[in-house]
Amino acid sequence: MVGEIPPGVGWTALLTAYSRAQESREAGRLFEDPLAAAFVAAVHGAEAGGRPDLPRLGPAKDDGSSVFWNGFRFFLTHRTPFYDRRTLAAVRDGCAQVVFLGAGLDSRAFRLGMLEDITAFEVDQAPVHAFKQEVLDRHGAVPTCVRVPVVADITKGLSQPLLSAGFDPAVPTAWVAEGLLMYFSRDEADGLLDEITALSAPGSRIVGEYFSCRWENADIEYETLETQDRAAWDLLLRELRYGPVADRPGEWLSSHGWAQQEVTTLAEVGRRTGRPVPSEFARLGATRLWLFVGGLPAG
Repeated sequence: MVGEIPPGVGWTALLTAYSRAQESREAGRLFEDPLAAAFVAAVHGAEAGGRPDLPRLGPAKDDGSSVFWNGFRFFLTHRTPFYDRRTLAAVRDGCAQVVFLGAGLDSRAFRLGMLEDITAFEVDQAPVHAFKQEVLDRHGAVPTCVRVPVVADITKGLSQPLLSAGFDPAVPTAWVAEGLLMYFSRDEADGLLDEITALSAPGSRIVGEYFSCRWENADIEYETLETQDRAAWDLLLRELRYGPVADRPGEWLSSHGWAQQEVTTLAEVGRRTGRPVPSEFARLGATRLWLFVGGLPAG
């Protein structure tokens, strides 16, 4: 890949930051993430704003020439405001804690305007936190709410690290599982939701996503991809385990005691922006990305 990904920092976290940096420069942008370009620049040992374009990062290209990246960017870009708005809605409705699961390079504790009475727990592994904190310190970034980094491997248990970090299970919580469940097996996804349920007070919310079926090479015209794009796609398919793919979100949530509050798809979200939806999400029979919100009844 062009640009060295720091050891232990997920490549998907950096690609998400790349897409957010691109969107933040659009005249009709859907959101603004001032820190995203700083994370991308740090991979190249550069300063954000030092050049008019973003340096290439694996399949991510800033010149619009990659059909593969343009589709991937659509996916990462359009799910971002979905999570932004549902996180803020949960906070307005009384969730005083927000837990970002597999937080990566997320900067919502800095950019959503959540106030000091909200505590944001960012859960990820130690190398991710170290890279992120170095960039945040370099840019003097200050969160608007109480931000608590939590070092944990989610697949090995969430309760102990969260409780040790000051999480209060008696307080309604918004659980944000962006870009996570599709990398879990079904058993892991069920185990995670069971653990979340046990930690959740009445009135808690969960926001997440997963695919409606498995991807195949034919879905993205694999033979037409350039070498780096093929490598990125091959890596993605090796890592995807699809989580609750066999069930619709409402079915999966209800089997763990949660009520479906909203279910939509990435294509539907994209159409509402007025932007073209890439064929891999728009055509008849295409794999859908479910985006969902679940809730527990208020006490």
